Amino acid sequence: MVIENALGARLNFRPVNLNQDSNVCVGFYEDMLLCAFGCAQQIQDPDGKQRYLQSLREKEAEVPGSIVHVWDETHIVGQIEMSLLKAEPAVGYIHFFYLTPEWRSRGAGKLLLAYATDFFAELGCERMKLSVSETNKRAARFYGHHGWIDIGPRQDRPELRLMEKPIGSAQTAEGSLQS
Repeated sequence: MVIENALGARLNFRPVNLNQDSNVCVGFYEDMLLCAFGCAQQIQDPDGKQRYLQSLREKEAEVPGSIVHVWDETHIVGQIEMSLLKAEPAVGYIHFFYLTPEWRSRGAGKLLLAYATDFFAELGCERMKLSVSETNKRAARFYGHHGWIDIGPRQDRPELRLMEKPIGSAQTAEGSLQS
């Protein structure tokens, strides 16, 4: 799927090819850990990369199409990892939302949110959730600006804030490609 924003940024969303692009996935995840937590130890541990790649395979097997790379015309510039919450079947969860530094603050994040919103809407979800590190103020501002509500700390990891956004009739037209 190719989508374009008002600034002319054209992005293509394609399923991740782990056989070909696993190093890209690992690099993006490592950068996110550094940005959000200041440390990437969990991916740098001896089996950290393999654990992470296995988690991607499992998510993709559970919900096909839920792990996507974001391409400009020739390069991978982002990644989204999504799943459905087992405890809340009508809730989609964004595990990982990433853009390379040169694509940040150019309106591309809005396109990734729209893609995720439509992906979950097609699966019948009523809401989306994600977690954001308390130290990642830039990400928290971005999500808040786009209608996400901070619903408090995660019970299992209180250093993370849980955020939520409705899908469908309760959401603003800005949050979907189908507006």
